[in-house]
Amino acid sequence: MLGALIALSGISACTGGNTPVSPNGAGPPRLATSVARWAAPAHPDRKPSWSSPALAKAKGPLLFVSDSGTASVYIYNLSTLKLLSTITGLDQPQGECSNTHGDVWITDTNAAEVYEVTHHGLLENELPVSDGYPVGCAWDKRTGTLAVMELFNGSGGQGAILLYKGGSGSPVSITNPEQYYYNFGGYDPQGNLFVDGRAANGAFMLSELPKGQKTAYTLTISGGTIYFPGMVQWNPSAADLVVGDQSCANTYASCVYALKLGGSTATITGSTTFLNYSGGGICDLVQGVIFNNKIAGSDNDFCGSTASATYTWSYPAGGKASAYNNSTDVTPVGAAISQ
Repeated sequence: MLGALIALSGISACTGGNTPVSPNGAGPPRLATSVARWAAPAHPDRKPSWSSPALAKAKGPLLFVSDSGTASVYIYNLSTLKLLSTITGLDQPQGECSNTHGDVWITDTNAAEVYEVTHHGLLENELPVSDGYPVGCAWDKRTGTLAVMELFNGSGGQGAILLYKGGSGSPVSITNPEQYYYNFGGYDPQGNLFVDGRAANGAFMLSELPKGQKTAYTLTISGGTIYFPGMVQWNPSAADLVVGDQSCANTYASCVYALKLGGSTATITGSTTFLNYSGGGICDLVQGVIFNNKIAGSDNDFCGSTASATYTWSYPAGGKASAYNNSTDVTPVGAAISQ
C-alpha cells in the first residue's frame, strides 16, 4: 500500500497550527491549505494502510477522498460509500483528480509531492514539486497532461499552474499575472483549463488557460459573487463550468455555481446547496466531483453541527444526500472518482 511505499519529506515552513492562509497577501502565508476555515486539530492516522478483500475485486467506480486531518486517503464504494481502504503515511493530502486509466492523482501539500495511485490503491508514480505547495490538480484527456495547482511558492510568493506532459518529467510553469493563489482546476472537452484561486488582496478569481497558450487570463464573473475557491469541473450534460464556493453568500456554508462561458465572461446561471445527514446545511465542501447527475464529496464540518462526513447528492437538485458515511473524516478536502 502507498503508506508503506512513499518516503515523506515534511516542509517545516507550512506547519504551525491552524492559522489560515493570510487573505490579504501581507507576508508569506503560514499554512498551505485550500480549506476556507480549518478549525479542527489534525490527528494523523499512524496505523498501517489497509484494504478490504472487496477492493481487489472492485470493478465499479470508486470514490477517493483525501483527509488532511488524518493525513490519509479513503477509498469508498461509490454507490454505497462503504469504506474499502485507508491509505496512511501521507503528510497533508488535499486536492485530487483522476486520469483515463482509472488512476487517481493526490496532491500532498506539506510534502511537496503529487502521487499517482491505481484503482486498487497502489503507488504508480510520484512527482516532486520543487518550489511550492500543490493543492489541486486536473487531467487533460486530450493530451494526457497533468495540471497541478501550486497554491503559492516556497517563499510565499505567487503560485502557478504546473503542467506535466504525460504525467511525468519536469513541469512547465504557467501563471495569470493577476492571480496570486491557485486552488482547483478542471479541463473542458477542448483542452481549455479553468483554475480558481485568489488575488493578492484575497478576492476570488477564476482564470482560463486556453489550449496551447502559455499565459492564463482572468474571467469576469457576472450574475453573482463567489467568495472562496472550491471545486472546478466541466459538466458535460449542461456544457457549463461548475465552481464551488466554500463561503457561499459570505457565510459559513458551501454551495456550487453553474457558469456559462462566453468570451472573457463567466455568467452564474444557477446555484446548488446541500444538506448534511441531520438535515442542516453543509459547512464546507472543499472539492466535489460530478458523475451521473450527482456530486460526491465531503463536508468538513468545522461548524460542529454534525461530524464531518462523505456524501453523494443529486445534481443540480442538491438538498438531501443520496448516501453518506460519517465514520472516517476529520478534515476532508479532495475527491476523485476512479473508474
